[in-house]
Amino acid sequence: MTHQPCTSLRNITKRSLRLLTPLALVVALSGALLGCAQVTTVKPGTPVKEVTSKFGKPAVSCKLKDGSQRVVYTSQPSGEQAWAASVSSNGTVGAFEQVLTDSHFKALSSGQWSADRVRCEFGPAAEVESHDSSNDEKTVWTYHYLQDQSPYVIDINFDPKTNIVVNYNEMPDPERNSSMIGGH
Repeated sequence: MTHQPCTSLRNITKRSLRLLTPLALVVALSGALLGCAQVTTVKPGTPVKEVTSKFGKPAVSCKLKDGSQRVVYTSQPSGEQAWAASVSSNGTVGAFEQVLTDSHFKALSSGQWSADRVRCEFGPAAEVESHDSSNDEKTVWTYHYLQDQSPYVIDINFDPKTNIVVNYNEMPDPERNSSMIGGH
């Protein structure tokens, strides 16, 4: 059995929340949050085979220039989190860290980022779209994430001919931010 490291709380509707008793609500939310925390409880030095046995195959596994490997477990497209760890040449993992954060996205400003490098750093995007308007052809990868506990998106724009990042934009997530869609 494979385990999804995080299930989205977005699937819990307001109506279903009203139907739950306070105790049932605490139990349901605790279970969802525990699922999110599990991959982060893996201790550095754990064999990667043990990690994949417990949590399933990572969404991304890629070789790095130094010969090590990087694995990414993600809750995209419905969630806002992704955890990555390096895997040493002897097959043990380093510490898992949340990579869908402003500080990690700032790295996109330095150096040249290919689509493969972005995928290896952040995992697969929640959405991938191609736009072809006059003189502005581009491919856009969208990731959902939390910024100070508020839902945000980052759109990473690639030149479709070179697959190199040309720019990126962070903004409140219009689909998940209740203040933007008439909520309270």
